[in-house]
Amino acid sequence: MEDYIEVRQISSCAIKSRIVFSTIGVFVGLSICAVFGAHYHNYNVALWGLTSGIAAAVALGVTIAYIKHMWDSNPRRLKGFMLAGCFIQLAGVCGFVTYLVLAITNNQDLIVYGPGYYLTCVWCFMTWKWGFWLLIYSRSFLRSYGDADRMIQGEDVVAPGAL
Repeated sequence: MEDYIEVRQISSCAIKSRIVFSTIGVFVGLSICAVFGAHYHNYNVALWGLTSGIAAAVALGVTIAYIKHMWDSNPRRLKGFMLAGCFIQLAGVCGFVTYLVLAITNNQDLIVYGPGYYLTCVWCFMTWKWGFWLLIYSRSFLRSYGDADRMIQGEDVVAPGAL
């Protein structure tokens, strides 16, 4: 019996939802930065909102590059985005724990004006989330190209469910 490799194809619905969610993430992150920085003077939330928006923008960029077949020449560059996603997740978790400890040790209530640490925890989590999605998006795109590498090497490839 010959070995077959499944071709993984990412559905257009999944691609469109990634674009929509990432675009929303970019706009919400930038809006949080502007509102909390200028109006509420909560610079911790503003900075983490900006970081979350930038991470969403990178996830959006990776998805758009996949649509435009920019990864066709060297899909292994996606490993760098996977690593970036891991570091963004690490920063989000570290920030979440730090600001939660600061809020608890300072006996802080949920405040909007000034240095409100509980709201900063929320945006640290959002940054973690976009790091996670960057990792997942990059990994799924890399896996789809991984199957293409095996096709080039001459192995038999069939569509899923064709066996």
